[in-house]
Amino acid sequence: MQMPILLQEAVEQLLTDMPQKAVRDAAAALSLRYRTDEKAPAGVRLLSSEDEMRAYCAFRMPATYAALVKAMRMMKACGAGEPASLTDVGSGTGSALWAANEVYEHIDEANLYERESGMIHLAQQLAKDRLDTHAQWSQGDMLTAQLQKADLVTASFCLGELNQDKAEEMVRKLWDAAQQTLLIVEPGTPAGYARIRRYLEILKDLGANMAAPCAAMGSCPIAAEDWCHFTVRIERSRLHKYLKEGSLPYEDEKFSFLAVTKEPVQPAQARIRRHPLIRGGYVELPICREDAAETVKVTKKHPGYKTARKAEIGETWEF
Repeated sequence: MQMPILLQEAVEQLLTDMPQKAVRDAAAALSLRYRTDEKAPAGVRLLSSEDEMRAYCAFRMPATYAALVKAMRMMKACGAGEPASLTDVGSGTGSALWAANEVYEHIDEANLYERESGMIHLAQQLAKDRLDTHAQWSQGDMLTAQLQKADLVTASFCLGELNQDKAEEMVRKLWDAAQQTLLIVEPGTPAGYARIRRYLEILKDLGANMAAPCAAMGSCPIAAEDWCHFTVRIERSRLHKYLKEGSLPYEDEKFSFLAVTKEPVQPAQARIRRHPLIRGGYVELPICREDAAETVKVTKKHPGYKTARKAEIGETWEF
């Protein structure tokens, strides 16, 4: 997956007056910070300068965008609806706005909430004359913001910046603002999934309905020492490869997410939660369904054998 060409070109334009080495140095500093952010105190700013914010667009935005697109497609496939409005908190450079415009027919109105004025400025530059959506940005703390109600409400890679009590308070606030669907995305790490698991408990008590990725709003069947995450493969641009200092033409972004709705939809009966393992004469499919996380053995005699061989993590599986 790649960001839209218009967006890629816009990101490169943001960096035209920065020496490439300066961009790479800023990206390297960001990389180190993001690898250790799970241990950082809640509320710590991960971006501290305009150069780092611009480097972030090239370094992190492709992965954030791709994770959101995949999560939105998975929940859309379960009947989560076709939103016309979006509210996004911790909006950063506007990845959710771009992802929603990729997945849905048309987002007429968007309200985006971001703490950093520099990020808002960059997001506005990226969207200007490139998106038809009427977008309004608001600066401030997400906890004190008066969120505009919308069909789709999103919070991606930002609730982990809050302590647990504040994050739980924010989840309730997001649910109240959602008219149709709420989507929360976290890093695909044990800590990120632990937060998703807690959000699921809160939203279940609030009467939410499961859309994706789970089969139901019941207790998670995955063992406590395990965690649920999905991957999306991102094609690296030349700039992206340079910033990552890597030779591979792609990278895999891991993420955990939860999408819930106001009205019941049709969640997957079962979903592939790890990469299928192709063995001699059969395929092992690690799946998760409402009451079990298990590995299904699909032999050559099974009518779904060919499908299983080509299956990817995150896809649904029907018995």
